Amino acid sequence: MQRMNAPHERLPEAPLYHRIADGIDAAIASGALRAGDRLPSVRQLSEQHRVSPATAIQVYRTLENRARVEARPKSGYYVLRPPVALREPSFDITLPPTNGDSGDMDNMLHEFVQVVDDPLAAPSFCAMPARSLVPETRLQHLVATLNRRHPEYVSRYPMNGSLALRQEIARRAVGYGANVRPDEIVITQGGMEGVFLALMATTEPGDTVAVESPAYFVLLQTIRSFGRKLVEIPTHPRDGMSVEALDLATQTPGAVQAVVVLPNFQNPLGCLMPDENKRRIAALMAERGVAVIENDIYGEAAHGPHRPSVLQSFDPGGNVLLCSAFTKTLAPGLRVGWIAPGRWLRRVQMLKVRSSMACPVLAQEVLAQFMHDGGYDHHMRRLRAALGDQVRAVADAVARFFPPNCAFSLPQGGYMLWIELPRNVDSRQVFAQAKAAHVGVAPGVAFSLTRRYDHCIRLQCGEPWSPRIEAGLRTLGGIVTRLASADA
Repeated sequence: MQRMNAPHERLPEAPLYHRIADGIDAAIASGALRAGDRLPSVRQLSEQHRVSPATAIQVYRTLENRARVEARPKSGYYVLRPPVALREPSFDITLPPTNGDSGDMDNMLHEFVQVVDDPLAAPSFCAMPARSLVPETRLQHLVATLNRRHPEYVSRYPMNGSLALRQEIARRAVGYGANVRPDEIVITQGGMEGVFLALMATTEPGDTVAVESPAYFVLLQTIRSFGRKLVEIPTHPRDGMSVEALDLATQTPGAVQAVVVLPNFQNPLGCLMPDENKRRIAALMAERGVAVIENDIYGEAAHGPHRPSVLQSFDPGGNVLLCSAFTKTLAPGLRVGWIAPGRWLRRVQMLKVRSSMACPVLAQEVLAQFMHDGGYDHHMRRLRAALGDQVRAVADAVARFFPPNCAFSLPQGGYMLWIELPRNVDSRQVFAQAKAAHVGVAPGVAFSLTRRYDHCIRLQCGEPWSPRIEAGLRTLGGIVTRLASADA
Protein backbone atom coordinates (compact mmCIF):
# COMPACT_ATOMS: atom_id res chain seq x y z
CA MET A 1 0.00 0.00 0.00
CA GLN A 2 1.29 3.42 -0.89
CA ARG A 3 2.34 5.45 2.12
CA MET A 4 0.07 8.46 2.52
CA ASN A 5 1.73 10.18 5.45
CA ALA A 6 4.78 11.54 3.68
CA PRO A 7 4.80 14.41 1.17
CA HIS A 8 5.38 13.48 -2.44
CA GLU A 9 8.89 14.45 -3.54
CA ARG A 10 9.18 16.40 -6.77
CA LEU A 11 12.02 17.55 -8.92
CA PRO A 12 12.80 21.29 -8.77
CA GLU A 13 11.33 21.81 -12.20
CA ALA A 14 7.96 20.35 -11.16
CA PRO A 15 4.98 22.50 -12.13
CA LEU A 16 4.03 25.24 -9.70
CA TYR A 17 0.71 23.63 -8.80
CA HIS A 18 2.59 20.46 -7.78
CA ARG A 19 4.89 22.43 -5.50
CA ILE A 20 1.93 24.17 -3.83
CA ALA A 21 0.17 20.82 -3.44
CA ASP A 22 3.36 19.36 -1.90
CA GLY A 23 3.35 22.15 0.68
CA ILE A 24 -0.23 21.42 1.69
CA ASP A 25 0.56 17.68 1.66
CA ALA A 26 3.48 18.27 4.04
CA ALA A 27 1.26 20.31 6.38
CA ILE A 28 -1.23 17.43 6.50
CA ALA A 29 1.54 14.88 7.13
CA SER A 30 2.98 16.94 9.99
CA GLY A 31 -0.38 17.38 11.68
CA ALA A 32 -0.51 21.13 11.12
CA LEU A 33 -3.62 20.44 9.05
CA ARG A 34 -5.85 17.77 10.57
CA ALA A 35 -8.60 15.55 9.17
CA GLY A 36 -11.78 17.55 8.76
CA ASP A 37 -10.06 20.94 8.57
CA ARG A 38 -11.44 23.27 5.94
CA LEU A 39 -8.89 24.48 3.39
CA PRO A 40 -8.75 27.93 1.78
CA SER A 41 -11.20 28.53 -1.04
CA VAL A 42 -9.94 28.54 -4.61
CA ARG A 43 -9.93 32.35 -4.57
CA GLN A 44 -8.09 32.52 -1.26
CA LEU A 45 -5.51 29.98 -2.38
CA SER A 46 -4.86 31.85 -5.62
CA GLU A 47 -4.39 35.12 -3.68
CA GLN A 48 -2.10 33.51 -1.07
CA HIS A 49 0.24 32.05 -3.71
CA ARG A 50 -0.31 34.73 -6.37
CA VAL A 51 -1.45 32.21 -8.94
CA SER A 52 -4.47 32.08 -11.20
CA PRO A 53 -7.72 30.41 -10.05
CA ALA A 54 -7.08 27.73 -12.69
CA THR A 55 -3.77 26.89 -11.01
CA ALA A 56 -5.44 26.80 -7.59
CA ILE A 57 -8.00 24.36 -8.95
CA GLN A 58 -5.15 22.19 -10.27
CA VAL A 59 -3.64 22.19 -6.77
CA TYR A 60 -6.82 20.79 -5.27
CA ARG A 61 -7.32 18.28 -8.06
CA THR A 62 -3.81 17.00 -7.43
CA LEU A 63 -4.53 16.62 -3.72
CA GLU A 64 -7.85 14.89 -4.50
CA ASN A 65 -5.99 12.40 -6.70
CA ARG A 66 -3.66 11.71 -3.79
CA ALA A 67 -6.70 11.09 -1.52
CA ARG A 68 -5.60 13.93 0.74
CA VAL A 69 -8.58 16.28 0.35
CA GLU A 70 -12.20 16.08 -0.70
CA ALA A 71 -14.54 18.60 -2.29
CA ARG A 72 -17.90 19.05 -0.62
CA PRO A 73 -20.68 20.61 -2.71
CA LYS A 74 -21.32 24.26 -1.80
CA SER A 75 -18.91 23.98 1.11
CA GLY A 76 -15.32 23.85 -0.15
CA TYR A 77 -12.30 21.59 0.26
CA TYR A 78 -11.54 19.58 3.41
CA VAL A 79 -8.68 17.44 4.63
CA LEU A 80 -9.46 13.73 4.38
CA ARG A 81 -8.58 11.17 6.97
CA PRO A 82 -5.80 8.87 5.76
CA PRO A 83 -7.16 5.62 4.36
CA VAL A 84 -7.53 2.93 6.99
CA ALA A 85 -5.69 -0.31 6.33
CA LEU A 86 -8.33 -2.96 6.88
CA ARG A 87 -9.25 -6.58 6.29
CA GLU A 88 -12.87 -7.28 5.44
CA PRO A 89 -14.91 -9.62 7.66
CA SER A 90 -15.11 -13.20 6.45
CA PHE A 91 -17.92 -14.23 4.11
CA ASP A 92 -19.29 -17.75 3.74
CA ILE A 93 -21.91 -18.41 1.07
CA THR A 94 -23.06 -21.61 2.82
CA LEU A 95 -26.64 -21.32 4.05
CA PRO A 96 -26.60 -21.41 7.87
CA PRO A 97 -29.02 -23.69 9.75
CA THR A 98 -32.44 -22.08 10.19
CA ASN A 99 -34.64 -21.62 13.23
CA GLY A 100 -31.91 -22.48 15.69
CA ASP A 101 -31.94 -21.97 19.45
CA SER A 102 -32.95 -18.35 20.04
CA GLY A 103 -32.34 -18.29 23.79
CA ASP A 104 -29.00 -16.52 23.62
CA MET A 105 -30.33 -13.91 21.21
CA ASP A 106 -33.45 -13.25 23.31
CA ASN A 107 -31.50 -12.85 26.53
CA MET A 108 -28.86 -10.64 25.00
CA LEU A 109 -31.44 -8.47 23.25
CA HIS A 110 -33.27 -7.97 26.56
CA GLU A 111 -30.02 -6.86 28.20
CA PHE A 112 -29.27 -4.53 25.29
CA VAL A 113 -32.69 -2.87 25.42
CA GLN A 114 -32.28 -2.19 29.14
CA VAL A 115 -29.08 -0.23 28.60
CA VAL A 116 -29.75 1.40 25.22
CA ASP A 117 -30.60 4.79 26.78
CA ASP A 118 -27.51 4.97 29.02
CA PRO A 119 -26.79 8.75 29.12
CA LEU A 120 -23.14 8.19 30.06
CA ALA A 121 -22.29 5.88 27.17
CA ALA A 122 -19.69 7.11 24.66
CA PRO A 123 -20.26 6.09 21.97
CA SER A 124 -23.91 5.53 22.76
CA PHE A 125 -25.72 2.21 22.42
CA CYS A 126 -28.58 3.70 20.39
CA ALA A 127 -27.98 3.82 16.65
CA MET A 128 -29.19 7.20 15.42
CA PRO A 129 -27.72 10.60 14.53
CA ALA A 130 -26.77 12.81 17.45
CA ARG A 131 -29.14 15.62 18.44
CA SER A 132 -26.62 18.16 17.17
CA LEU A 133 -27.07 16.72 13.66
CA VAL A 134 -30.87 16.94 13.70
CA PRO A 135 -32.61 20.26 12.82
CA GLU A 136 -34.55 20.38 16.08
CA THR A 137 -35.02 24.16 16.19
CA ARG A 138 -36.38 24.38 12.66
CA LEU A 139 -38.74 21.45 13.17
CA GLN A 140 -39.97 22.85 16.50
CA HIS A 141 -40.68 26.17 14.79
CA LEU A 142 -42.69 24.39 12.10
CA VAL A 143 -44.63 22.44 14.73
CA ALA A 144 -45.61 25.67 16.51
CA THR A 145 -46.46 27.50 13.28
CA LEU A 146 -48.57 24.73 11.76
CA ASN A 147 -50.30 23.99 15.04
CA ARG A 148 -51.30 27.66 15.29
CA ARG A 149 -52.42 27.97 11.67
CA HIS A 150 -54.13 24.60 11.44
CA PRO A 151 -55.68 23.63 14.79
CA GLU A 152 -57.74 21.05 12.91
CA TYR A 153 -54.63 18.87 12.63
CA VAL A 154 -55.20 17.65 16.19
CA SER A 155 -58.79 16.61 15.49
CA ARG A 156 -58.52 14.64 12.23
CA TYR A 157 -56.44 11.91 10.67
CA PRO A 158 -56.40 11.11 6.94
CA MET A 159 -56.49 7.32 6.71
CA ASN A 160 -53.61 6.92 4.23
CA GLY A 161 -51.64 9.85 5.63
CA SER A 162 -51.04 13.45 4.66
CA LEU A 163 -51.46 14.03 0.93
CA ALA A 164 -48.83 16.79 1.04
CA LEU A 165 -46.28 14.41 2.55
CA ARG A 166 -47.11 11.62 0.12
CA GLN A 167 -46.64 14.07 -2.75
CA GLU A 168 -43.21 15.11 -1.43
CA ILE A 169 -42.16 11.48 -0.98
CA ALA A 170 -43.25 10.60 -4.52
CA ARG A 171 -41.45 13.65 -5.93
CA ARG A 172 -38.19 12.75 -4.24
CA ALA A 173 -38.54 9.08 -5.14
CA VAL A 174 -38.08 9.95 -8.81
CA GLY A 175 -34.48 10.90 -8.04
CA TYR A 176 -33.56 7.40 -6.87
CA GLY A 177 -35.55 5.43 -9.41
CA ALA A 178 -38.66 4.55 -7.39
CA ASN A 179 -41.82 4.38 -9.45
CA VAL A 180 -44.54 5.44 -6.99
CA ARG A 181 -47.50 7.82 -7.04
CA PRO A 182 -48.87 9.66 -4.00
CA ASP A 183 -51.98 7.47 -3.97
CA GLU A 184 -49.77 4.35 -3.84
CA ILE A 185 -48.11 5.40 -0.56
CA VAL A 186 -49.32 4.61 2.96
CA ILE A 187 -47.87 6.59 5.90
CA THR A 188 -46.76 4.45 8.86
CA GLN A 189 -45.67 4.79 12.49
CA GLY A 190 -41.93 4.69 11.90
CA GLY A 191 -40.06 2.37 9.59
CA MET A 192 -40.76 -0.97 11.26
CA GLU A 193 -44.54 -0.66 10.97
CA GLY A 194 -44.13 -0.56 7.20
CA VAL A 195 -42.13 -3.80 7.36
CA PHE A 196 -44.75 -5.31 9.72
CA LEU A 197 -47.54 -4.47 7.27
CA ALA A 198 -45.55 -5.85 4.35
CA LEU A 199 -44.93 -9.13 6.18
CA MET A 200 -48.60 -9.46 7.13
CA ALA A 201 -49.71 -8.69 3.58
CA THR A 202 -47.42 -11.18 1.84
CA THR A 203 -47.16 -14.13 4.25
CA GLU A 204 -49.22 -16.35 6.55
CA PRO A 205 -48.30 -18.06 9.83
CA GLY A 206 -45.99 -20.97 9.08
CA ASP A 207 -44.57 -19.35 5.93
CA THR A 208 -40.83 -18.86 5.51
CA VAL A 209 -39.19 -15.45 5.19
CA ALA A 210 -35.63 -15.02 3.89
CA VAL A 211 -33.53 -12.35 5.60
CA GLU A 212 -29.97 -11.10 5.43
CA SER A 213 -27.40 -12.63 7.76
CA PRO A 214 -26.48 -10.84 9.97
CA ALA A 215 -29.76 -8.94 10.27
CA TYR A 216 -31.26 -6.19 12.44
CA PHE A 217 -32.35 -7.90 15.65
CA VAL A 218 -35.78 -6.24 15.85
CA LEU A 219 -36.58 -7.64 12.40
CA LEU A 220 -35.68 -11.16 13.50
CA GLN A 221 -37.85 -10.84 16.60
CA THR A 222 -40.76 -9.46 14.59
CA ILE A 223 -40.77 -12.26 12.04
CA ARG A 224 -40.67 -14.90 14.77
CA SER A 225 -43.40 -13.21 16.80
CA PHE A 226 -45.69 -13.34 13.74
CA GLY A 227 -45.31 -17.13 13.59
CA ARG A 228 -43.17 -17.09 10.46
CA LYS A 229 -40.07 -19.21 9.90
CA LEU A 230 -36.69 -17.74 9.02
CA VAL A 231 -33.97 -18.61 6.57
CA GLU A 232 -30.83 -16.51 6.87
CA ILE A 233 -29.12 -15.63 3.58
CA PRO A 234 -25.34 -14.99 3.72
CA THR A 235 -24.64 -11.31 3.19
CA HIS A 236 -21.35 -9.91 1.92
CA PRO A 237 -19.89 -7.11 4.08
CA ARG A 238 -19.41 -4.94 0.99
CA ASP A 239 -21.96 -6.06 -1.65
CA GLY A 240 -24.93 -7.18 0.42
CA MET A 241 -27.14 -10.26 0.22
CA SER A 242 -25.70 -13.08 -1.85
CA VAL A 243 -27.75 -13.54 -5.01
CA GLU A 244 -26.38 -17.07 -5.38
CA ALA A 245 -27.43 -18.07 -1.85
CA LEU A 246 -30.88 -16.50 -2.32
CA ASP A 247 -31.21 -18.41 -5.61
CA LEU A 248 -30.40 -21.65 -3.79
CA ALA A 249 -32.85 -20.98 -0.94
CA THR A 250 -35.76 -20.23 -3.30
CA GLN A 251 -35.22 -22.91 -5.96
CA THR A 252 -37.90 -25.20 -4.54
CA PRO A 253 -41.35 -23.74 -5.36
CA GLY A 254 -43.09 -22.54 -2.21
CA ALA A 255 -39.99 -22.87 -0.01
CA VAL A 256 -39.88 -19.11 0.66
CA GLN A 257 -42.82 -16.70 0.50
CA ALA A 258 -41.02 -13.38 1.06
CA VAL A 259 -37.54 -11.90 1.35
CA VAL A 260 -36.66 -8.85 3.47
CA VAL A 261 -33.62 -6.93 2.25
CA LEU A 262 -31.84 -3.62 2.95
CA PRO A 263 -29.84 -3.08 -0.24
CA ASN A 264 -28.53 0.35 0.74
CA PHE A 265 -26.23 0.57 3.80
CA GLN A 266 -27.67 -2.39 5.65
CA ASN A 267 -27.80 -2.61 9.43
CA PRO A 268 -25.43 -3.91 10.84
CA LEU A 269 -22.96 -4.40 7.95
CA GLY A 270 -23.35 -1.05 6.18
CA CYS A 271 -23.03 -2.83 2.81
CA LEU A 272 -24.24 -1.37 -0.50
CA MET A 273 -25.69 -3.78 -3.05
CA PRO A 274 -24.52 -3.15 -6.65
CA ASP A 275 -27.28 -2.22 -9.09
CA GLU A 276 -26.72 -5.40 -11.09
CA ASN A 277 -27.44 -7.50 -8.00
CA LYS A 278 -30.58 -5.46 -7.31
CA ARG A 279 -31.70 -6.12 -10.88
CA ARG A 280 -31.02 -9.87 -10.57
CA ILE A 281 -32.89 -10.21 -7.27
CA ALA A 282 -35.91 -8.27 -8.55
CA ALA A 283 -36.14 -10.44 -11.67
CA LEU A 284 -35.48 -13.75 -9.88
CA MET A 285 -38.01 -13.18 -7.11
CA ALA A 286 -40.69 -11.96 -9.55
CA GLU A 287 -40.14 -15.08 -11.65
CA ARG A 288 -40.52 -17.35 -8.60
CA GLY A 289 -43.45 -15.50 -7.03
CA VAL A 290 -41.53 -14.46 -3.92
CA ALA A 291 -42.44 -11.03 -2.53
CA VAL A 292 -39.54 -8.64 -1.93
CA ILE A 293 -39.85 -6.37 1.11
CA GLU A 294 -37.25 -3.63 0.60
CA ASN A 295 -36.33 -1.52 3.61
CA ASP A 296 -34.61 1.64 2.36
CA ILE A 297 -34.44 3.39 5.71
CA TYR A 298 -30.71 4.21 5.32
CA GLY A 299 -30.74 4.95 1.58
CA GLU A 300 -30.58 8.72 2.06
CA ALA A 301 -27.48 8.44 4.28
CA ALA A 302 -24.90 8.03 1.50
CA HIS A 303 -21.59 9.64 2.42
CA GLY A 304 -21.05 10.95 -1.09
CA PRO A 305 -23.17 13.22 -3.28
CA HIS A 306 -24.96 10.38 -5.08
CA ARG A 307 -27.86 8.64 -3.40
CA PRO A 308 -28.09 4.96 -4.53
CA SER A 309 -31.06 3.61 -6.42
CA VAL A 310 -33.62 1.36 -4.79
CA LEU A 311 -34.18 -2.26 -5.74
CA GLN A 312 -37.80 -1.38 -6.50
CA SER A 313 -36.61 0.66 -9.49
CA PHE A 314 -35.79 -2.64 -11.25
CA ASP A 315 -39.26 -4.11 -10.62
CA PRO A 316 -41.87 -3.18 -13.23
CA GLY A 317 -44.53 -5.57 -11.92
CA GLY A 318 -45.18 -4.33 -8.39
CA ASN A 319 -43.54 -7.32 -6.68
CA VAL A 320 -41.38 -5.10 -4.42
CA LEU A 321 -42.89 -3.47 -1.33
CA LEU A 322 -40.74 -0.40 -0.68
CA CYS A 323 -40.51 0.78 2.95
CA SER A 324 -38.67 3.77 4.39
CA ALA A 325 -38.86 6.37 7.16
CA PHE A 326 -37.51 9.69 8.41
CA THR A 327 -36.51 8.21 11.77
CA LYS A 328 -32.88 7.43 10.96
CA THR A 329 -31.90 10.62 9.16
CA LEU A 330 -34.16 13.51 10.15
CA ALA A 331 -36.58 13.24 13.07
CA PRO A 332 -36.38 10.05 15.16
CA GLY A 333 -38.94 11.29 17.68
CA LEU A 334 -41.66 12.10 15.12
CA ARG A 335 -41.91 8.40 14.19
CA VAL A 336 -43.00 8.91 10.58
CA GLY A 337 -42.42 6.26 7.93
CA TRP A 338 -44.06 5.06 4.74
CA ILE A 339 -44.63 2.09 2.48
CA ALA A 340 -45.28 1.82 -1.24
CA PRO A 341 -46.62 -1.75 -1.34
CA GLY A 342 -46.95 -2.28 -5.09
CA ARG A 343 -49.60 -4.87 -5.98
CA TRP A 344 -50.39 -5.36 -2.28
CA LEU A 345 -51.63 -1.77 -1.86
CA ARG A 346 -55.26 -2.57 -1.04
CA ARG A 347 -54.31 -5.27 1.46
CA VAL A 348 -51.76 -3.03 3.20
CA GLN A 349 -54.32 -0.21 3.43
CA MET A 350 -56.79 -2.52 5.17
CA LEU A 351 -54.12 -3.95 7.47
CA LYS A 352 -53.12 -0.43 8.46
CA VAL A 353 -56.72 0.38 9.40
CA ARG A 354 -56.97 -2.78 11.50
CA SER A 355 -53.63 -2.34 13.25
CA SER A 356 -53.27 1.37 14.06
CA MET A 357 -55.98 3.11 12.02
CA ALA A 358 -53.89 6.17 11.07
CA CYS A 359 -50.91 8.31 12.06
CA PRO A 360 -50.94 11.74 13.76
CA VAL A 361 -51.24 14.33 11.02
CA LEU A 362 -49.30 17.22 12.58
CA ALA A 363 -45.94 15.46 12.40
CA GLN A 364 -46.62 14.53 8.77
CA GLU A 365 -47.48 18.09 7.77
CA VAL A 366 -44.34 19.38 9.50
CA LEU A 367 -42.17 17.02 7.45
CA ALA A 368 -44.04 17.86 4.25
CA GLN A 369 -43.44 21.59 4.79
CA PHE A 370 -39.78 21.00 5.68
CA MET A 371 -39.25 19.05 2.46
CA HIS A 372 -41.20 21.50 0.33
CA ASP A 373 -39.18 24.48 1.58
CA GLY A 374 -35.83 22.84 0.77
CA GLY A 375 -34.86 22.34 4.39
CA TYR A 376 -34.61 18.58 3.97
CA ASP A 377 -32.09 18.78 1.12
CA HIS A 378 -29.95 21.26 3.06
CA HIS A 379 -30.08 19.05 6.16
CA MET A 380 -29.15 15.90 4.25
CA ARG A 381 -26.11 17.51 2.61
CA ARG A 382 -24.83 18.46 6.06
CA LEU A 383 -25.72 15.09 7.60
CA ARG A 384 -24.09 13.03 4.84
CA ALA A 385 -20.80 14.89 5.18
CA ALA A 386 -20.88 14.54 8.97
CA LEU A 387 -21.67 10.83 8.89
CA GLY A 388 -18.83 10.17 6.46
CA ASP A 389 -16.38 11.95 8.75
CA GLN A 390 -17.68 10.15 11.82
CA VAL A 391 -17.54 6.67 10.30
CA ARG A 392 -13.98 7.27 9.10
CA ALA A 393 -12.98 8.58 12.54
CA VAL A 394 -14.37 5.51 14.30
CA ALA A 395 -12.76 3.20 11.74
CA ASP A 396 -9.42 4.93 12.30
CA ALA A 397 -9.77 4.49 16.07
CA VAL A 398 -10.60 0.79 15.68
CA ALA A 399 -7.52 0.34 13.50
CA ARG A 400 -5.40 2.04 16.21
CA PHE A 401 -6.88 0.56 19.40
CA PHE A 402 -8.07 -2.95 18.48
CA PRO A 403 -5.90 -6.06 17.97
CA PRO A 404 -4.43 -6.21 14.45
CA ASN A 405 -6.25 -9.46 13.60
CA CYS A 406 -9.67 -7.77 13.76
CA ALA A 407 -11.49 -7.12 10.49
CA PHE A 408 -14.06 -4.58 9.30
CA SER A 409 -15.21 -2.93 6.09
CA LEU A 410 -15.59 0.81 5.55
CA PRO A 411 -19.21 1.59 4.53
CA GLN A 412 -20.06 4.15 1.85
CA GLY A 413 -23.11 5.29 3.78
CA GLY A 414 -25.05 4.99 7.01
CA TYR A 415 -23.43 4.99 10.44
CA MET A 416 -22.75 1.36 11.35
CA LEU A 417 -19.40 -0.37 11.69
CA TRP A 418 -19.39 -4.18 11.87
CA ILE A 419 -16.24 -5.60 13.40
CA GLU A 420 -15.07 -9.21 13.31
CA LEU A 421 -13.00 -9.93 16.42
CA PRO A 422 -10.53 -12.78 16.95
CA ARG A 423 -12.45 -16.09 16.95
CA ASN A 424 -11.75 -16.74 20.61
CA VAL A 425 -13.44 -13.49 21.75
CA ASP A 426 -17.08 -13.84 22.82
CA SER A 427 -19.13 -10.74 21.97
CA ARG A 428 -21.29 -11.34 25.06
CA GLN A 429 -18.27 -10.84 27.28
CA VAL A 430 -17.29 -7.75 25.31
CA PHE A 431 -20.79 -6.36 25.76
CA ALA A 432 -20.84 -7.08 29.49
CA GLN A 433 -17.53 -5.34 30.14
CA ALA A 434 -18.28 -2.46 27.77
CA LYS A 435 -21.67 -1.91 29.41
CA ALA A 436 -19.98 -1.63 32.82
CA ALA A 437 -17.54 0.92 31.34
CA HIS A 438 -20.38 2.91 29.65
CA VAL A 439 -19.16 2.13 26.12
CA GLY A 440 -21.94 1.49 23.62
CA VAL A 441 -21.60 -1.70 21.59
CA ALA A 442 -24.05 -4.29 20.24
CA PRO A 443 -23.01 -7.96 20.48
CA GLY A 444 -23.02 -10.08 17.34
CA VAL A 445 -25.07 -12.82 18.96
CA ALA A 446 -28.15 -10.55 18.75
CA PHE A 447 -28.01 -10.35 14.93
CA SER A 448 -28.67 -13.99 14.08
CA LEU A 449 -30.44 -17.14 15.25
CA THR A 450 -27.23 -19.02 14.45
CA ARG A 451 -23.90 -18.84 16.27
CA ARG A 452 -22.06 -17.37 13.29
CA TYR A 453 -21.47 -13.94 14.78
CA ASP A 454 -20.66 -14.63 18.41
CA HIS A 455 -17.22 -13.09 17.78
CA CYS A 456 -18.54 -9.92 16.10
CA ILE A 457 -19.76 -6.55 17.37
CA ARG A 458 -21.53 -3.53 15.92
CA LEU A 459 -20.53 0.04 16.65
CA GLN A 460 -22.72 3.00 15.76
CA CYS A 461 -21.10 6.19 14.47
CA GLY A 462 -23.98 8.66 14.70
CA GLU A 463 -22.20 11.08 17.06
CA PRO A 464 -19.59 13.73 16.15
CA TRP A 465 -16.03 12.77 17.01
CA SER A 466 -14.94 13.92 20.45
CA PRO A 467 -12.36 13.11 23.14
CA ARG A 468 -15.09 11.14 24.97
CA ILE A 469 -15.75 8.97 21.92
CA GLU A 470 -12.02 8.41 21.43
CA ALA A 471 -11.60 7.45 25.10
CA GLY A 472 -14.52 5.04 24.88
CA LEU A 473 -13.11 3.32 21.82
CA ARG A 474 -9.70 3.09 23.44
CA THR A 475 -11.36 1.40 26.42
CA LEU A 476 -13.25 -0.95 24.11
CA GLY A 477 -10.07 -1.83 22.25
CA GLY A 478 -8.44 -2.66 25.58
CA ILE A 479 -11.35 -4.95 26.51
CA VAL A 480 -11.07 -6.83 23.22
CA THR A 481 -7.28 -7.10 23.53
CA ARG A 482 -7.48 -8.53 27.06
CA LEU A 483 -10.15 -11.07 26.12
CA ALA A 484 -8.20 -12.12 23.03
CA SER A 485 -5.03 -12.59 25.09
CA ALA A 486 -6.74 -14.39 27.98
CA ASP A 487 -8.15 -17.16 25.79
CA ALA A 488 -5.30 -17.37 23.30
